Amino acid sequence: MIDFKKIDEMIELIENNEVPENQEFNDFVIEFFNEVKTIPLSKYLRTKGKNKRLPKIMNSKKAGEVLIDTKKDDEILTFLKRKGYKEIPQLDYKAVMLLRKTDLFSNWKKLLLYFEGAGTVQEINNSTKPILLPQEVEKLETYVKDELNLTEQELNWLVTKFSKIQKDKELFKALNKLSR
Repeated sequence: MIDFKKIDEMIELIENNEVPENQEFNDFVIEFFNEVKTIPLSKYLRTKGKNKRLPKIMNSKKAGEVLIDTKKDDEILTFLKRKGYKEIPQLDYKAVMLLRKTDLFSNWKKLLLYFEGAGTVQEINNSTKPILLPQEVEKLETYVKDELNLTEQELNWLVTKFSKIQKDKELFKALNKLSR
């Protein structure tokens, strides 16, 4: 039987970056995963108006899944031991933002980079994004040029400006308001 009251209480704790006093973070997210694994969580959160914290809540669920799978995977446990962790390291709300729908090993590589201070969550996530092959770049350039009727020079100008817009939040907001 699904205990929606308990799920709502757990979601509130996640939204407030809290963990129950009698639990460690890992135990809490495992319990959260076990509570919500049978419901479509993102749909449930949207009906509750929890869109703002959706990524953190969904990643907390993913953390529980990763931890459960890790306990069952001797290869990952051996990998963690070789990296100096006798037990599964305790995660936190920042670390869970590294988790993606990839394989267990990739998730742990990113988590260990974070624990070792190799960068912020955003830097590590950006550094592990796949680099496009030249054929993929060419295909994307052709698509954009065709869809927007651009020349090569116009495309280069647009890409340069788009990159600047993405990096400047205030500029992005201003342009977003103008385009409405």
